[in-house]
Amino acid sequence: MTLRSVLNVKMSENGILHAGAEVFAKRGFAATRVEDILEAAGVARRTFYKYYGSKEEVLAAIYELATGELTAAIQSAAVAASNEPLDALRMGLDAYLDYHVANAQLVRVLVQQALVSDSPLAPKRRRFRDDLIVLIDAAVRANTGGAGHDRIYYEALISAVEGVPLYLLASKPSKTDIARAKEALHLLLERALGSLT
Repeated sequence: MTLRSVLNVKMSENGILHAGAEVFAKRGFAATRVEDILEAAGVARRTFYKYYGSKEEVLAAIYELATGELTAAIQSAAVAASNEPLDALRMGLDAYLDYHVANAQLVRVLVQQALVSDSPLAPKRRRFRDDLIVLIDAAVRANTGGAGHDRIYYEALISAVEGVPLYLLASKPSKTDIARAKEALHLLLERALGSLT
């Protein structure tokens, strides 16, 4: 089961999240109203407010689900490539980029909101970045025999990695564009972490 299908199954278990994801992807965050989500989910206002207090809470739940699945996919890659920690990170980067491309409209909304410092998604983004730093640091330590590195180095690497999908999602990327982006991310990873090992 792919990352996207796992996420779709989990969101379909909660009709409000599934509907919210569709509406946010189609209309964007600012233009989406709770009424739009109610209509798409086919639920009454009372049912909606039983689970969520606002459209921001729906978006935050979608973000948490998406980043949780991405983290799990990267961790699975790490287990699959346990003898080659940097291969695990390469596979994780591919999963990260593939997810962004497969869910471009929704991801654009999620990322835009997560970058707003007073958004409910901002602390969730911080937690996701922390999780990624733990995974990167574990791979580096495995490659160096236990030596760790400055956290700011990892922060810079993650910021660069975040920028590539945003660049791609500004237009409709071709398969060639996606392949070039993966190659660039792999090269960035190898150069950044290779200099540490």
